[in-house]
Amino acid sequence: MFRILIEVFLGISLLLTLYRLFKGPDVLNRLLGYSSTSAKITILLAVEGLLNDKIHYVNLALVYVILSFLGIVIIGRFVERQI
Repeated sequence: MFRILIEVFLGISLLLTLYRLFKGPDVLNRLLGYSSTSAKITILLAVEGLLNDKIHYVNLALVYVILSFLGIVIIGRFVERQI
């Protein structure tokens, strides 16, 4: 029961941040949506791995967060040059 509740709340918050990602009024809000979405996906992977005793999900979450950080930095530098 507790596991399902965690996944439902994470799923709802992920949907709300996906709305910000796709419907953000400007580029900076979309970058914030991308950052929030990637953080929530990382949390979802880590929680799923810990609840199911699968360490591969936690390793995948670490790789995903590193690649997401690089993506945010690259997009941020691109936006900085445009503004």
